[in-house]
Amino acid sequence: MFEYTLYEDLAAEIEIPRVGITSRPVFKSDRLRAVLFGFAEGEEMSEHTAAVPAIAQVLEGEATMTFEEEERKLHAGAWVLMDAHLPHSVVANQPLKLMLYLLRAPKPSGD
Repeated sequence: MFEYTLYEDLAAEIEIPRVGITSRPVFKSDRLRAVLFGFAEGEEMSEHTAAVPAIAQVLEGEATMTFEEEERKLHAGAWVLMDAHLPHSVVANQPLKLMLYLLRAPKPSGD
């Protein structure tokens, strides 16, 4: 039997806080972790890295993301794939909903 996980309106799964940043895990498996973020306008996630490749997708709002030294303004619909260990940061220029996917390699089978 096949399984699937469905969110018909992913952005509706999180509220943007008046201040601060909120997060909500929406999926976890041995190959993928998906976390939904809500940023109040002006909030910032300072430079950091992830140990695994990651995909960030802007669902609502506008953000400035910095990848190493390159600053990019991203709007709803933007999608970015980041290599593991890429330094990056996020600033919410407007109230922001951001989906983050952390990708993990499949574990080797024990044949």
